[in-house]
Amino acid sequence: MHNDLTDLVRQALDDPRAEIAEQHVEPVDCPSFALSTAGLHRVAGTTTSGASWSFFVKSVRSLRVWEGLAEFPEDMRPLMGELFPWRADADAYLAGEPLPDGLRLPRLCRLDVLDDDRLVMWLEDVEQAPVAWDLDRYHRAARLLGELAAMRPAQGIDTSLRTFVTNVPPRLMIPALMDEKVWRHPLITPYADERLREDIAFLAGRITTILEALERLPHTGVHGDASPQNLLVPADASAEFVAVDWSWNSPSAIGFDLGQLLIGRVHDGLLPAADLPAVHEAVIDGYGSVMKHDGFAAALVLRSLWTAIPVRRLTDEPDDELRAYFANRVALARYLAGLGRSLDL
Repeated sequence: MHNDLTDLVRQALDDPRAEIAEQHVEPVDCPSFALSTAGLHRVAGTTTSGASWSFFVKSVRSLRVWEGLAEFPEDMRPLMGELFPWRADADAYLAGEPLPDGLRLPRLCRLDVLDDDRLVMWLEDVEQAPVAWDLDRYHRAARLLGELAAMRPAQGIDTSLRTFVTNVPPRLMIPALMDEKVWRHPLITPYADERLREDIAFLAGRITTILEALERLPHTGVHGDASPQNLLVPADASAEFVAVDWSWNSPSAIGFDLGQLLIGRVHDGLLPAADLPAVHEAVIDGYGSVMKHDGFAAALVLRSLWTAIPVRRLTDEPDDELRAYFANRVALARYLAGLGRSLDL
C-alpha cells in the first residue's frame, strides 16, 4: 500500500519528496442507518522526515450488494437496490457546484471506482474544533443551508422522498411501530400515552396528502442529511462548516434540510428533546433570513416520525441509560407528531 499512497501523501503535505515511514488503519464507527456506507476508516502515518499525515476513507456500495437488502420484502428489493441514492456523496464532488461562503466540502484526495456498485473515497481528515452546538451555531448553520438552497433552484418533485414514504414506512416501519406489543413494552409505557399512538396512526393515514402538499412547493437542491454531526466545525477556521455525507439526489421542497439539523443530535442522545422548541426557532429564523422554509415540518414528519421510537432496540437489556434514551426518543416522537398535527394542508 505504500506505493499506492505515496502520491496522495506527497500531495497532502505539498512535499514531492515525501516517503512513508509507517502507516496504520483505524476503523471508525459507522451508524447502522447509513445503509450505503460499507466502511469508514482513518488511514494515517508519518513520513521519513517525521511529518504526520491522515486520510478519512469512506467505502460506499449500492444497495444491490448490501447484505441487509434481504430484510426487505422480495418485491421491494429491486426498487431499493436501483433507486437508493448511494452515490450522492461522491456526486456532490463530481458535480462541482458552488457553495455559499462559509461552507465547504472536505478535499477529495482520490476516488477509486471499484465496479458499478462500489467506490472508495479518500478524503481530507478534518480536524474539528472543540465547540458547542449552541443556538447561535444552529442559526448560522441554518442560514448557510438557506443560502445553499437559494443557489440551487430546481424543477420537479422529490422522487427520493416519494419513493421512500410510499414504500418503506407503510410496509415496514409503521406496522412495526403500531404493534400492540410496542405500546405495552415497559420501555415505552412510562413515557407514551394513547394520544401519541392515535396521532401517529392519524398521520400514517395522511402520508399521501402531506406528500402532495410538499410536491406543490418550490424545490431546490439540498444536502439531504444536514445534521450537526455532518456539519463539522474545522479547527483551522477554513470555513464555518465542512459538510460531509451528502445523501440526496433529488430536488426537495424548500426547508427540507432543516429537519435533520433540528433532530440529528436528539437521535444520538446529545440533545434533550425538551430543547427542541428553542432549536426549532433558531433554525427557522436562520433559514428564513434567506428564503422561505414552507416544507420543513412536513418533510421532517414524513421522513422521521416513523423511526423516532427505535422499536428495534426494545430487545436490548434495559438499564437506566436505555430508559433515559427511550424517554427522550418518545418525547421526540411526541414533538414530531405535534408538528404533523399542526400542518395546514
